[in-house]
Amino acid sequence: MDKLIEASLKAVLAREGLQPKAGDLEQFSEIIELYAGNLKQLHSVDLGSEELGPVFRPEWK
Repeated sequence: MDKLIEASLKAVLAREGLQPKAGDLEQFSEIIELYAGNLKQLHSVDLGSEELGPVFRPEWK
């Protein structure tokens, strides 16, 4: 896990009074990396002057 992400995650958990158990940070790391990867992919799309029409489909995983 990136040290900056780890420090930020620990700070947020500490602020909320939570103490991560062994292995929790690794699981959080996987989720954060997946989320960050999806964000990078979204930011890389050049739509030009097209307007966005977001759609939510609960069956998507």
